[in-house]
Parts: sequence; C-alpha cells; structure tokens
Amino acid sequence: MTVQVTATDGKSWIFAKDHNGRMLFDGLLKQGESQTFQDSERVNLVLGDAGAVELHVNGKKIDDDFQPGAVERLTYTKGDPQAG
Repeated sequence: MTVQVTATDGKSWIFAKDHNGRMLFDGLLKQGESQTFQDSERVNLVLGDAGAVELHVNGKKIDDDFQPGAVERLTYTKGDPQAG
C-alpha cells in the first residue's frame, strides 16, 4: 500500500511509521514538497498541520476537511480508501 503526503498550503511536520512500528519519516514538509510511504500492511501518520497537506492513499485523493493547525493521527491499511 502507498500513502503520499503533499504540503499544498504551507508547511507541516510529518511522522510516519510502518506496521512494525519502524519510522519511515520524521520531518518537515515545506509547501510544494511531498513524501511517499509504502508498506505491505499499514502506514501510521501524524500530521502536525493537517490543514496544510493533501493525502493520496493507494492512488486515490482523500477528501478531508482538516483544519489549519490541527494535529491528526491517521492509520491507513492496504484496503483503503474504503468505498463510501
């Protein structure tokens, strides 16, 4: 499974880990930058400014209404995003 995080509206601190708890990324994404995370089962994310980022999970854009400055803790699995 693949999760792509792009800072579209400013900068955001991002922390990502795989299903084993191994850190994939811990750092700041500046506006226009992106990171892609891959794991066979699950990716756990902490978004320091969730309102500043855009998420794509397994190639599909995640529609959210995260508020600027909001901290979000998210988990995506290989079956995401679920059909609504």
